[in-house]
Amino acid sequence: MDWSMILVFTGLSVFSGVIAGLGTLSIIRGLFASLMFLGFAMTILLVELGLDEILSFFLGQLIVMGSTYIYLRVMHPEILKKVKNEYIYDGPSRGCC
Repeated sequence: MDWSMILVFTGLSVFSGVIAGLGTLSIIRGLFASLMFLGFAMTILLVELGLDEILSFFLGQLIVMGSTYIYLRVMHPEILKKVKNEYIYDGPSRGCC
């Protein structure tokens, strides 16, 4: 089994989560970036186990992101309200100034 791609996506998960979290000053966006790359690592693992590439892409993301969503929905619904408020579009961007 080729573990190099799985390790690369797992490492990207850690570093991208930290960089996205610190760059946007948002733990929620950092966690989202981290979970996305963990989903890619799960995808590569499923491909290595012999599952179809296209099916494994959707299944990998569904396993990681779906299980996190279900956990938050059942155990901590107030966190999902914070996520919704953070991603609400509130008009055009004014730029950096």
